Amino acid sequence: MYASSIFNYSGWVQPFWVITMHYEQEMNGESQLKRVSGLMHDPIRRRRSFLGVSILLALLAPHGVVLAQDADAVKMLDVVRVLGQAEEGFNVAVTDDMIEARQASDLEDLLGHDPSITVGGGAPVAQKIYVRGLEDTLLNVTIDGATQAGYLYHHQGRVNVEPELIKNVVVKAGAGNAADGAGALGGAIHFELKDAADMLAPGETSGALVKGGFSSNNSAWKKHASAYGLLSDDFGVLVSGTHLKSTKDYKAGDGNRVPETQQLQQDFLLKLSGNLADDHYVSLSYEDYLDKGRRYSRANMGALFHPIYPNLPVDQKTERKSWIGKYGYNPNSDLVDLSATLYHNDSKIQKRGDLWAAAWPPVPPFPTTDYYGGDYHGGGVKSLGFDLRNISRLGAHQFEYGYEYRTDTAYLVNPVVVGFNDEETDIHALFLQADLRLLDDLRLSTGLRYDNYDYTDNNGLNISDSGVSPNATLSFDVTDALELSVGYARAFKGVSSPEVFFLEFPPTGGTLTSYTGPNSTAVLPGFTVGALQAEESDNVELGFKYEAGDFAASGELYQQTIKHAQYTSSTTRYSYVDEVKVKGYALRLAYYMDDLSINAGVAHSKPELNGQPLSSGDMGLGTAYGRSWTLGLEYDYSPSIVLGWDARFVERLTDVQAGQAEKAGYGVHDLFAQWQPNDQLSVGIAINNLFDKFYYDQGTFYSRDSTSDPYGLPEPGRNFRLYASYRF
Repeated sequence: MYASSIFNYSGWVQPFWVITMHYEQEMNGESQLKRVSGLMHDPIRRRRSFLGVSILLALLAPHGVVLAQDADAVKMLDVVRVLGQAEEGFNVAVTDDMIEARQASDLEDLLGHDPSITVGGGAPVAQKIYVRGLEDTLLNVTIDGATQAGYLYHHQGRVNVEPELIKNVVVKAGAGNAADGAGALGGAIHFELKDAADMLAPGETSGALVKGGFSSNNSAWKKHASAYGLLSDDFGVLVSGTHLKSTKDYKAGDGNRVPETQQLQQDFLLKLSGNLADDHYVSLSYEDYLDKGRRYSRANMGALFHPIYPNLPVDQKTERKSWIGKYGYNPNSDLVDLSATLYHNDSKIQKRGDLWAAAWPPVPPFPTTDYYGGDYHGGGVKSLGFDLRNISRLGAHQFEYGYEYRTDTAYLVNPVVVGFNDEETDIHALFLQADLRLLDDLRLSTGLRYDNYDYTDNNGLNISDSGVSPNATLSFDVTDALELSVGYARAFKGVSSPEVFFLEFPPTGGTLTSYTGPNSTAVLPGFTVGALQAEESDNVELGFKYEAGDFAASGELYQQTIKHAQYTSSTTRYSYVDEVKVKGYALRLAYYMDDLSINAGVAHSKPELNGQPLSSGDMGLGTAYGRSWTLGLEYDYSPSIVLGWDARFVERLTDVQAGQAEKAGYGVHDLFAQWQPNDQLSVGIAINNLFDKFYYDQGTFYSRDSTSDPYGLPEPGRNFRLYASYRF
């Protein structure tokens, strides 16, 4: 069961922003589901903050449908999606307008406003997302419907997405919805990208957008251009390109440059989408994302000695290519709302110039060598996936059901290793999620999911697993203002392709094995590991929602257990016999008055493995961080000017593994302002880390002992960001 959000259609309060995707409107007694058409490009849309509009819509809406009955609200939001109760787990919902106002340029900018989430790493290429202390490797992550299945390298992030293209982001915490995809042990993150309809203003048939921005901290210039138009009455094309390049390493709050952190990122998107005929929607897209530059071998750490793999500056490039096709069929029927997605995703990492131990096992004086003679080497994961689902509505009840298939191939790009067999994983799944109204004040969301995994490693060993994942959430309206909920959910993830880095591990290249022997306490002191097997997650959650006037609040208490989490040594993959357990809570408040919106939140989770807090070394699982507080204000100074302030405070983490350093607390403040004098021009300024605080995000790799400074990279110091965009 997902975390209770601050609101959705049934009254659950979003923490900060409303989803802008679809809406269901009653017209002459008939329900018609409108496809995405985006936000109107009208300067008046800034007159009220999106938080305020979203709160008002939620407060006024009856259960089961959102109706934009207020005329101003219709101007502000073309579309609001009607969400089934299975979607009650929204934890964060970020729209493109929030991204633009804050000039978000990386994952931390996108997701750092919710207290349940932290994004550590310092440099963008090193950023990892942690939800309730669990790393994004344990979540189902999609970009425009394509699952990001690959885990490339534990010393850097695996989610690569260009903020300029994002329409919205939805993060769900905790195992929950049966329809939310394979492997969602800790929840899900869904990025939706823009299309031509989102860019065109009402009445337009073509247009273009140019945008330029500058970041002072690392002297980075960002350039973006999009062209879009209709090829027929209801079918359009979007072509978009983005280029970001810095000329300096970023500067931390102590005034020192952080070496090897210059950025070079570029993204290209081509997307054809729209209605080819009545009730038939089609979308075809191709995206190519590239990050390249000079990085340390471990991109999330600074310079350090290591007898096996010295952390030296190397040339590195990370690339993602995605081909995605979508089809939707939505006739005038309560029984048919069909959607299908077919995608191919290829993510890979390559390095050049890194040195490794010349002998294995390494011996003093630890000589090193370049196994690849100066050539690029690395690997990646290719995914071919298909998702078919339908939504049927029977009176006050809704049923979503479907079939998923995905095949993942882990491969090497390596001039030395020969005879390597790609690793293959095939996944088949069936799911049903039902949203039932039992009584006027009592609702049940329940579902069932069946997953079958078939995995073959590079040595030909086959492991097949299947599992059933039930879920149920009961919601009860105590009063018109107060709603309580209780839920349980299970998620299943079979054995699948490992981290690519360990497949390639140069001293023993291409010989990673899957452990099938008895349990052992000798492999990893303090823990017990055993045969590689499927992972299971159980999540229990209590939540509440309260709405009264312009005030809204929500909160949750949760406990989650993950069995058989995976551990990889240099040459072997195991499953932990010890369990990962997470306990925690979150509370969010929101208040709207005229032109001012206020939000606040607090969250704390305690992820543990065998009773010990997760630490920086538990990469691929998660890490512990202190109690986190968030505050935000957004003020519509005039119809064309919006001002805002965001703050995040993280308390010192004292509950750490024995012998490790405590994690220092910190407080960081950001300001932003945006001016839109007309529907063509937009100008903005943002100041991140206003007081130039020197700190390490607690999600950043810290240290293995209590005597050294953190190994990871400090966060950037004060950064002025300027941008201007113009629509033609």
